[in-house]
This record gives sequence, structure tokens and C-alpha cells, in this order.
Amino acid sequence: MSELPAPNLDDRRFQDLVDEAKLMVQQRCPEWTDHNVSDPGVTLIELFASMVDQLVYRLNQVPERNYVKFLDLLGVRLLPPTAARTIETFWLSAPLAETVGVPVGTEVATLRTEADEAITFTVVDELAIVPCELTGVGVSTNPSEVVDHTDDLLARRGFACFDATPKPGDALYVALNTAVPRCAVLLRFDCSIQGYGVDPTDPPVVWEAWTGNSTQPGGELRAYNPIPADGTLQLL
Repeated sequence: MSELPAPNLDDRRFQDLVDEAKLMVQQRCPEWTDHNVSDPGVTLIELFASMVDQLVYRLNQVPERNYVKFLDLLGVRLLPPTAARTIETFWLSAPLAETVGVPVGTEVATLRTEADEAITFTVVDELAIVPCELTGVGVSTNPSEVVDHTDDLLARRGFACFDATPKPGDALYVALNTAVPRCAVLLRFDCSIQGYGVDPTDPPVVWEAWTGNSTQPGGELRAYNPIPADGTLQLL
């Protein structure tokens, strides 16, 4: 979110103030005809213009209180203070066979540096890290048909994830032995990505999760950038 630019309340400078004063002299004191810098009256005009120029500079700095008051005159109101929220991902140091819970009240913090203090966040919803295993994989190049490739996966045989000429709607299905709501799932693929117009460091991939009734858009999708020479992708 970008900040509002500080308003320039008065854009006049030293020479503008001098010229404006001389114009008023011509209108109100027509008998004053010598407007050269050697004239003592012009010296006084320049002195006062210099002082006003400094006041204008300070005014345009707009201290925080004046800035808030200025916005208040425009009808802009400050939002009340609220607690900051963020999304945090918890990772296990090693796979476990049982569900690991993250209780409400668990605290996490940002990295403290020499310039910035650590910011602490508190978990507000109970989380569960559910263990799961891959149980099957399938490919669909036709919306009404899914070809099971689980045997190829177990035998470590390669197979095409999409049609010979990939088209919208082609899908690779990955089945897990249990539902893992709000969990990060790590899948590793050893594959080759090629084709005209395809950036191998940013392949066009979309994933969804089946909830039992319908598909829901997946969360975060990451890939090694750039992809290693062995073609291994990591999807989270």
C-alpha cells in the first residue's frame, strides 16, 4: 500500500515572493519608481521574502499532527487500531505417524535484526498437521475419463501427464490416503517440461483439491526457480 504524498500547501519561492511584493508596490505606491536591488526598500523586500520563504518551507514539511488535521478537513478518517494478521506455515522437522497439533496461543515471531525488533504473532485457531501418504495417481485428457497410473508410479515407469498435444482441461490427479485440510503437501515430480512458448522456470500449472463434494482451488504452488537440471519439481 502506497502512502499519500505530502501536500504542497504553498509552492511560492523566494523570487516569487519578491516579484509579488514589487507588483503590490507598483499598485499601491506609484511614487516608488526605483525597484533595483540597490534601493533600500527593495533590500527590505528581499529580507522579508527570505524569511517568508523559510516559513513556507517549514509549512510544507507538514508535521504529523498537522497532516492528520489536514486530512480530517478533507473528510479522511483514521482507521482504529487493529491487530495485525498473517499466514504462517508450520513444518515438521521429520515425518511422524501421528497427528501433530498446534494449540491456540502458540507464539511465532519474525527474525530480530539490529535495526528491527521481532514481531510476535499468536495462533488463534487450533491447527492439526495430519500425516498422509500417496495412494494413487491418474491422468485425464477427457473430462469423463481418468486413467489410473498408480502401477506405473510404483514401478517407477514414466507416463504422460497430459495429452500428446496438451489442451485446457488436461489434468494430473494425485490421491492421498487421508484428507489434509489447511496442510502443506509436498509432492516431488521427476519430469521434463518442453514445448513452444513454455517457460521451463515458470510452467503454466494450476491445482485444485477435492473436498468430497466439489473441487476447490488449491492454495500456494511453488516450483524450484530455476528448475534443476534433473527436472525435479517441488509443489507445495
